[in-house]
Amino acid sequence: MTSPTRARITSMAIRLVLLAVALTAPSWARAQSCTAEIGQRESQQLVERCLEVSPATRPPCNVSNACSLIESEIVRGCRIVAEDAPRWCADYGQ
Repeated sequence: MTSPTRARITSMAIRLVLLAVALTAPSWARAQSCTAEIGQRESQQLVERCLEVSPATRPPCNVSNACSLIESEIVRGCRIVAEDAPRWCADYGQ
């Protein structure tokens, strides 16, 4: 294979890799903040509930995270505190 042909193949391979990255990146990069999803007041309430039940030392209880992440931590926390769970844990199936 000649050097110019090899260079074209390498260039094309690099472009394909960059295209693949560009096409897959939006799926994980588009996660919105909870505030953007449901507004400041509601997202702050989720964060407060999350902090109340989460046993984590660095919980994902932050309005900048996706609401689904905060809610999953609430569900986990409600399961852990079980009998001592706040009444509102019932809203999360606990």
